[in-house]
Amino acid sequence: MSREVRPGRALALLLALALTGCGAVPSAPQRAETAPTAEPFVSSAPETSAPQETGGPSAAPQEEETMLYIQIGDATLTAVLEDNPSAQALAELLEDGPVTLEAENYGGFEKTARLPEALPRNDARVTARPGDVMLYQGDTVVLFYGSNTWAYTKLARITETEGLEAALSGGETAFTLSLQP
Repeated sequence: MSREVRPGRALALLLALALTGCGAVPSAPQRAETAPTAEPFVSSAPETSAPQETGGPSAAPQEEETMLYIQIGDATLTAVLEDNPSAQALAELLEDGPVTLEAENYGGFEKTARLPEALPRNDARVTARPGDVMLYQGDTVVLFYGSNTWAYTKLARITETEGLEAALSGGETAFTLSLQP
């Protein structure tokens, strides 16, 4: 006696066989505290890491921004340091105290000053805008009050740009960088 198999049931049977028989990998031993589940599909992929705890905004403390203070003439400019190795190296340089650099105006859009030591760099072609604090060729800090496109590593961003051109474009021949106001 032959039995007729309906196409829908045959497909379901083939799918069930494929899911349980193909590429089966021995599963990781169950932990004692884990109760078996009755889910219709069980992955054969081994567990690669412990479950991650997730939480709301208060689950992980937010990192505070590191501030850079730039004293030039009578003005003190406040900037937020970037999160990169160059800015971190600058902050480490300033941990021992403020550093005063000899500066000069260049091109009518920036004030530049050579650092006492080179910093790590990750130059990229960018268009700097007023308020950007950039590293040029690893050893020069550039304070922008205008715009220029070149290969720089971003160090910081001055938070208040109103009056920036007047503060930076003058005849001051030095500025001081510090981590304290």
